[in-house]
Amino acid sequence: MSSGDVARFCEEADAGWSPALPDRLVAPLLGRHLRLQAAAQTARSAWEDALFGDPEPSGQRLRRLDEQRRVAATRHLASRLSFYPLLFPRRPPPARWQIDQPAEVTADLARALAEPNVLYDVPIDPGTVAVSRSTPKGDVREYWLRAATPFPRLRRRRGSEVLYARLVEPADGNAEATIIFGGGLCQEVELVNVTGDAAARLAATGWRVIEPVSPYHGLRAMPGRYGGEPFFAAGPSSALDLIAGQAVEAALLIAWCRGRFSGKVALVGISMTSFAAQQVASRCHLWPSQARPDGVMLISHSGRLDQATLTGRLALDLGLDRALAQAGWSGQRLADLCRLVDPLDEPALEPSRIVSVLGEADEWVPYRDGLAITHRWGLPPANMFSYRVGHLGMPFQLGRDGSSIERLRQVLRGM
Repeated sequence: MSSGDVARFCEEADAGWSPALPDRLVAPLLGRHLRLQAAAQTARSAWEDALFGDPEPSGQRLRRLDEQRRVAATRHLASRLSFYPLLFPRRPPPARWQIDQPAEVTADLARALAEPNVLYDVPIDPGTVAVSRSTPKGDVREYWLRAATPFPRLRRRRGSEVLYARLVEPADGNAEATIIFGGGLCQEVELVNVTGDAAARLAATGWRVIEPVSPYHGLRAMPGRYGGEPFFAAGPSSALDLIAGQAVEAALLIAWCRGRFSGKVALVGISMTSFAAQQVASRCHLWPSQARPDGVMLISHSGRLDQATLTGRLALDLGLDRALAQAGWSGQRLADLCRLVDPLDEPALEPSRIVSVLGEADEWVPYRDGLAITHRWGLPPANMFSYRVGHLGMPFQLGRDGSSIERLRQVLRGM
């Protein structure tokens, strides 16, 4: 956020550094970081212009630009590691806190607090979705989707006004079904240059996979913030906007899929995006039939955002509970607001079309609240998966054991 201003950087970090440190160490680090940031933005612009603007880009050129974009973004993200020595003598705050004032949020959301459905009942127009050129990558092909977000409140969040989603499918274009697979907090897989590709692995088994970029993350990061930071640092309204907004964006992607492909469409949310998936399962009756999913999978989910915020281990480690309390958010005020993004008592989807995957040792998104939803919604035992893992262990568990995703496939086949 300092934009290269060393004095401002030191003031905001408030880490107790010696007077000589800024000129000797901070200035070179900031300068290198800004150069890598500019290079990443240039590479991204070249890739996006070719992807959506070039009428006849070659697959080879698109692959090269995508690789250059990812390498530049990875270098920019990795440059943060060079700031590690600055964590001493005392650790700077983990985020630039800008917590909402309760009275302002209450006034801003007065209509939604009186009738929560109005937050989600917005027009869904699949005609707004732009489709890029496809890029062959071995046994799969990849292309991108782009659209103005249909959620009005996200249009106020700089950087998140546009929805991006990566689509990976078998090279011949034939897939049994489509899954829209959301990510977790601070995950920015569309930026990093990695060898593993979960979407490509799923596509190799017959799925078509759409990976939406969450608001405040990656291609939708807010200027001056690291990926995912606003979700908790500018809350609680920022968390509400992401959850409700991504639920509405999922409806747009589902409706687009209906017009483009045959086969069923399912929505999968893990951790942060499981809250959005729960809202889709709760309120999809508000949207046209073509915008409703055929199935939903919830991974590492919770029935109460306020409890995850106040008692989850990640929130406590970040100091979010203290930041909310200092801004005047009592437990009751937070619970009242979270009614807008907590799952309803009964889902709009049939319980037989909802699959739950929970970690019994999860302290970040408390296991008991997720389990309570599965019982309250009456999910069939065959749709409930529970593993003796914590929050960070869940992705590895899913990589080892594909029974839950196969259950989702069975759910879609049985409709």
